[in-house]
Parts: sequence; structure tokens; C-alpha cells
Amino acid sequence: MKILVNFYANVSEASVNNLIKFVTAQLAQQNPQKPFDELIIQISSSGGSSDHGLLAYNFLKQISVPKTTIGMGNVDSAAIMIFCAGDKRIAMPSCRFVLHEAIATLKGQFTSTKLGEMARLVQRITDDYGDVVAKVVSGDKKKILRDVREGSVLSSEEARKLGLVTEILETAYLSEMKDLAILLINNPNQASNQQPPNNAEV
Repeated sequence: MKILVNFYANVSEASVNNLIKFVTAQLAQQNPQKPFDELIIQISSSGGSSDHGLLAYNFLKQISVPKTTIGMGNVDSAAIMIFCAGDKRIAMPSCRFVLHEAIATLKGQFTSTKLGEMARLVQRITDDYGDVVAKVVSGDKKKILRDVREGSVLSSEEARKLGLVTEILETAYLSEMKDLAILLINNPNQASNQQPPNNAEV
């Protein structure tokens, strides 16, 4: 038995909560005689909330079921953290990976103290993001942090050379679709173009 999550959405509170609820429910009700032997997360995401990307990463790292993450189209920004949670990290040949430092979205009026606090928050988030990436790639953390701050756009092959990707997939990973618990996570329809509240993203 396997769990398959198609994560084709921005990294947000809603999408990560859907991921956590589904995986938790599947593991809680699994048949002891036929337990899940793999969690597969296929990802195509333009990123989003760094806080929720880190939440998803930490949640997935606590699960004892072997995890495979597959880059399907683009794995950008905060979605990199979800991808890094995989024990196996696979990419389709044309997949793209984007790493960059955190970006703050500000709304309202701020004192110099508050702006300084936001700057420190962005730095902390960028460091946490770099830590996650550095744990799975080859090379030292200082170089990874430098690449993150400067911004990196990597092909599947470049990501493999870095160590972010463990394998480039030329054929279908799943040869059959039986004995699968499947969840599809998509972006909800946007009702308005309102700006989000103050937050930080990568």
C-alpha cells in the first residue's frame, strides 16, 4: 500500500493542512496486515509561505514511512522544503528548481523598530531555509546560504549535481495505480486580488 499526494498548489496554510490531514488520516486507519510502505509526493508548485513550507517539512520528517518526493514541473521557493523531506528526491528531466531568500510582504505603517524586527525575521527564515537545503545537498552550508541569497534557478541535472535531486526519472515512477490512497491538492479559485497581510515568503 502506498500514499500518493499530488501537490499542485502554492504552499499555504490550506494546502499544507490538507496534506497533513490526509496523510495523518491514512496512517491512522491503515490495515496492520497491509501497512503503507511508501509516501509519494508529486510536486509542481511556485512556492508560497515559508512558515508552512517548514511545517510540512518537519511533519514529513517525523513520519517513519519511507518518503519519495518527485519534481514534476517546477519546485520553487518554499516548495523546495517539501521536496527536501523525501528520502528519495526524484525529478522529471524538464523540472525546474528555484531557491531564493525570504521575501517580506508589508502592509500598513511601521516604526524603525518594527522594520528592524521584520528584517531579522526575514534573515531567520532565510537561514532556516538554507539549513533544510544544506542537510540534503553536497557542499558546505555557507555556500548553500550564498546560493540562496543570490538566487538560483536549477535544471534537473544541475539539481542532481548539487545533491538536491537523487535521481532523474525518464519513465513513470508508478507502474500501476492499485493499492493507492490518493489526494490531489490544487490552488483554490481566487475570489479577489486583495493583498495578503504582513508575512514572509520564500
